[in-house]
Amino acid sequence: MGREVSYAPVDSTGVVNLEWLDKNIKENTRLVSVMFANNEIGSIQPVSEIAAIAHKHGCLFHTDAVQAVGHVAIDVHAMDIDMLSASAHKFNGPKGIGFLYVRKGIAILPYIDGGSQEKGYRAGTENVASIVAMANALQVNCAQMAENEKYLKFLERQLLDGLSEAGVDYIHNGSDDRIPGNVSLSFKGFEGEALLHRLDLMGICVSTGSACDSVNTQLSHVIRAIHVPEAYVKGTIRISLGKNNTAKEVQKIVGALSKIICG
Repeated sequence: MGREVSYAPVDSTGVVNLEWLDKNIKENTRLVSVMFANNEIGSIQPVSEIAAIAHKHGCLFHTDAVQAVGHVAIDVHAMDIDMLSASAHKFNGPKGIGFLYVRKGIAILPYIDGGSQEKGYRAGTENVASIVAMANALQVNCAQMAENEKYLKFLERQLLDGLSEAGVDYIHNGSDDRIPGNVSLSFKGFEGEALLHRLDLMGICVSTGSACDSVNTQLSHVIRAIHVPEAYVKGTIRISLGKNNTAKEVQKIVGALSKIICG
């Protein structure tokens, strides 16, 4: 749209380089936008620190929190977030509905002019059924958040310990602070696409990268950005565990990967 965009580098865990960000915000920079949590490797960003840097330079701070809302605690006031995006399907709500939080006092241009709906920002009849369903799903997920996080971390531990005990050579991508249930693994000497198809034949669905880019098979820009070692980089898959998964299913994944990797 004719605006200059600067892309902040990340470290090997996928976390934004705060020193670079502080030094490279320019006088004409107006907005800093960072994912709250990455959809491929699950890494959670130091959102409060990023917001502080943005505000120090007179910029607005926006976070794409689609992966995080309903799964980790978020306080837009304590974290000094100006704008936040969320999508209902990520917290068990209906597809095709989401919301944008905008701090009071921040003026943005309407997305669609012509009507007073959604406080004048998006004209047209609201999808009331989906809005209500989204609100209800978020309420339920937030009430179960601590319980879900504990359970998903248990499943993750079962998965990783099982692979290690089986002698599988893998790298667990992302930071220690990550979205529960998001497991990105890279296997030495394998192709992610081949792993995906072999697991599919065993009744196990995984991804080689972003779910919203499933048509393309090229190496993910996220995996490139965190510099996964060359011997492992092509063998990257993402396993998404949810609250409805079971320990038995995790053991099935461990068994399948052990059979494929170790023979």
